[in-house]
Amino acid sequence: MGEERRARSKGAYVTELIGLGRRYRETWSDALKARSWGQDLLAGLTVSAVALPLNVGLAIASGMPPSAGLVAGVIGGAVAALCGSSQFQVSGPAAALSVMVLALSKEFGMAGVAAATMYIGVIELVLAFALAGRVVKYVPESVLAGFTTGVGLKLLDQQLPELLGFPEVVDWAPDHHADTIDIVTMMHHPMWLHDVSWLAAMSGVFVVFVVTAMRAFKRFPAAIVSIALVTFVSIYLKWDVERVASIGEVPSKLPAAAFPAVPDEKWLDLLVKTTPLALLAAAESLLSASAIDRMANAKKAHDPNVELTGQGIANLFVGLFSGMPVTGLVARSGVNVQSGGRTRLSAFFHALFLAAMMLFLSRYIGQVPLAALAGLLCVIGFRLIELKTLIHLFREHKLEAVAFIVAAGGTVSGHLMAGLAGGLVIHFIGRRLFGHGHASSHTDAESKKLGVRAVLSKQKAEARRPTHFEHLPSEYRKWLGQIREEPLVAGSAYVHPAATLIGRVVVGDRAHIAADTSVRADEGSPFHIGPNTNIQDGVVLHALKDKHVMVAGEPWAIYVGKNVSIAHDALVHGPCYIGDETFVGFKAVVHDSVVGAHCFVGIGAVVVGVEIPDGRFVPHGRIVDSADAVDALPLVSESHKEFNEDVVEVNRGLAVAYHARDRERVGHRRPNGEADDVTRPPAWDARWATELPKERF
Repeated sequence: MGEERRARSKGAYVTELIGLGRRYRETWSDALKARSWGQDLLAGLTVSAVALPLNVGLAIASGMPPSAGLVAGVIGGAVAALCGSSQFQVSGPAAALSVMVLALSKEFGMAGVAAATMYIGVIELVLAFALAGRVVKYVPESVLAGFTTGVGLKLLDQQLPELLGFPEVVDWAPDHHADTIDIVTMMHHPMWLHDVSWLAAMSGVFVVFVVTAMRAFKRFPAAIVSIALVTFVSIYLKWDVERVASIGEVPSKLPAAAFPAVPDEKWLDLLVKTTPLALLAAAESLLSASAIDRMANAKKAHDPNVELTGQGIANLFVGLFSGMPVTGLVARSGVNVQSGGRTRLSAFFHALFLAAMMLFLSRYIGQVPLAALAGLLCVIGFRLIELKTLIHLFREHKLEAVAFIVAAGGTVSGHLMAGLAGGLVIHFIGRRLFGHGHASSHTDAESKKLGVRAVLSKQKAEARRPTHFEHLPSEYRKWLGQIREEPLVAGSAYVHPAATLIGRVVVGDRAHIAADTSVRADEGSPFHIGPNTNIQDGVVLHALKDKHVMVAGEPWAIYVGKNVSIAHDALVHGPCYIGDETFVGFKAVVHDSVVGAHCFVGIGAVVVGVEIPDGRFVPHGRIVDSADAVDALPLVSESHKEFNEDVVEVNRGLAVAYHARDRERVGHRRPNGEADDVTRPPAWDARWATELPKERF
């Protein structure tokens, strides 16, 4: 028996390894099918313009020559793009690693850092082939959003002094390097105005203005155009501002490949001190890839094990060319997304442009004002801050908000691993104690035996009954006692004559059920369709026998809340609960599931046997059939919420228009005195069939 189990386990592992190759091919197939070379070229050019001075600066900050940073950007960026999985991630030297790299360079020299880089690559490959990348799936939304926010705050803290053109050491703090907190706290000091380089500040503010103002025009290369303009003007007018060349010389060639020479007696010590750095590099790469998938609303999420493989191979090559460690980077990846990058080709082009700039334009790149680059990075940093997520967490789950803050604080302070670990601990404590992240309450074993899919509280079902039911006689107010074996439709609702309603179906006020819709409560029943909800053409609602969700103590085979949109040709099969103000996309499938309020289920997505929390986005075509898949779902964007609001408003207006048309037809008679044949759904009271809502459409 044990041998059998081991054999199965081994077979599953081999299958998973084979699957890595298949998923790698799929990523390149998706990239080539996109046919977005033009956009990817522009995005790659923009990212390279930002990355080159950053690579040089981080190399110097880590105690390495500028060539080490350029090698990391060119070779590491190209190999990671070719061998990784993320469609948007850009790799290079990381600020989060610079302190640890500096310690290694002081103790082991340049050769030691190169050897450490290769060792990091080996560890990342071991983690990939051990399939450890799947661990990142367990990182909750709160911690991931906290990490992203921390990176954004760190960027702002680093770049605001550069934006203002502050010298590294200012008059009022001669023994301390100026940072953002110093600038804020010392603004009352009259000398702070003296330390500001107003020409530099003007350069940075101009870039901020152009990039922000042109945000709506995604194909316009606002970043590179604004930086080029500022550079040209500053050279022409001979502005006295800090430039890239002031950081260090930009070399015009790469070093030769060679295995790093480290004394034998130092190898063990080097490996011991490099291991935490390797784990940090792997974690940052995976977290960055997840964050960028969320930022870009990626149709297809990256494969973490394939991404680890790409990062590992990249670090092996970088070490051979005497470079410094590379990771996936949120900031540069954010520039890639904001600049219109569509596929992984943009990251590869970024590396090619870096190489070309280093070979042919190093002299001119040295003239770019640092403040202009700082302005661009400030915009990226600000966009990475997820304040709306924090507010949402405070309202819904305060412990998750604390996890967010801990993760962000650890990232900002430079204690990334401690911040992430603290955030994860708080998350799992909250989940254990309060069940955070689930739309339904606990369903006990006995209820499951009785076919109850989920038990939802009154608070989770704000629209549990149409308002017109309050006018019914008291003896009929008990839900299941008053629902007949035929549909019960509010008079202000509109059901198209070509739609099919069978069995115990409750349709709320101002709901709109379009033509060719099948709502069959003939097997599992009853069904609830809430107020202002629209069921569009070709939608099918059906349910399994004796399977229910419990809403405020009442059993429903399918319960659809208020202001819900179920788009054309979607299938909703009970037992199922769909919360208020949720959108279910075209040809999507929702079966045996609980979908919370304010969710957006994308086109062709499949949701089976899961419980999705409030406010989540299911990307187009995504299959969500496990708790891990649910945990990986991003938050819904404001644009998605607005889209559903528009759809709801349009369909409410259509319901009113259809009613008005039918009333006109009722007033006309045929020559033989008979009324026009108008099919109308059964209504509980005639007055609701004639009254129209007072809202303007």
